[in-house]
Amino acid sequence: MENKIFDYLYKYLNSERYEHTLHVYDFATKLATNYNENIYNIQIASLLHDCGKWMTLQESQEYIAINKVKIKYYSFILKFAPQILHAYISEDIAKRKFKIKNKKILNAIKYHTVGRINMSSAEKIVFIADALSPDRKFKFNIEKDTIYKDLDQTFKLVLQNKIQYVISRFKVLHPDIINIWNSYNK
Repeated sequence: MENKIFDYLYKYLNSERYEHTLHVYDFATKLATNYNENIYNIQIASLLHDCGKWMTLQESQEYIAINKVKIKYYSFILKFAPQILHAYISEDIAKRKFKIKNKKILNAIKYHTVGRINMSSAEKIVFIADALSPDRKFKFNIEKDTIYKDLDQTFKLVLQNKIQYVISRFKVLHPDIINIWNSYNK
């Protein structure tokens, strides 16, 4: 299956997005090893996390309509955060094109941008690896010791940094983000 995924990514992603995917794959693999998570699940999820990001906004909307992809807050996301539509599309591509049924993989793909309440370790690993990927221009201020010592604390710090980044750009926060933040900081 991995060869088919790599072929798909090479065909559809531009070189920058392809390189980003490889960085996320490498980093997520290290985190999975460190935290004794299923490496195969993490690798597949990290390879496919951005597999739908090649589409334009119009292509994304058409894909969502044709394939009846269900997206909570679709109108809101379309208006204020269309850049996260790819997470839902990528999950759908994983299901349709690559016949993935494993919910751990699918959820890690779907929730790698905003997160959710009660994320699994696999979901947190892909979320973290995507955000802290070495190719990112925006650098999060998180100690390397923390990253490999405490998955939950690292997740919370990444979430905090993402929220601060959105606010610093005077952008609108996802409707669930306050509940997600509060859930992890009780």
